Amino acid sequence: MIFKLKTSKETEQIYKDLGTSTHLQPFALAKLSIAMSVRDDQELEEGDFTTSSDGLELNRQTITGEYDDLFKALIISKEGRAMSDEEYFPKYLKAHIDRGAKLLMSEFKYSNSRFYEHLMMLDMGV
Repeated sequence: MIFKLKTSKETEQIYKDLGTSTHLQPFALAKLSIAMSVRDDQELEEGDFTTSSDGLELNRQTITGEYDDLFKALIISKEGRAMSDEEYFPKYLKAHIDRGAKLLMSEFKYSNSRFYEHLMMLDMGV
């Protein structure tokens, strides 16, 4: 069983930039990235699975912790199909982290220095 994954170099840079501005650590940013990706209307594309693996090394326990089953259930629900543990981690979780990091950075740029408030309001609607 695999317990670590490596993000893309782009995700590593996004986490470095966001961490400097928000003081959030990569494990917290990974959780937010997963949430952003799962909430997105778009399905994962082939390119989401072929990102580089020369970025941050993250431990499964650090990313999902005691909520690993919840994260897996969210991803299974998003994908609309059952998946083995080997598919879920690292393949699908990494794809959601890397895609979600880009979405998270986009929201950060849009938030005009009110990032936390903006994230809490995302699903409130207009």
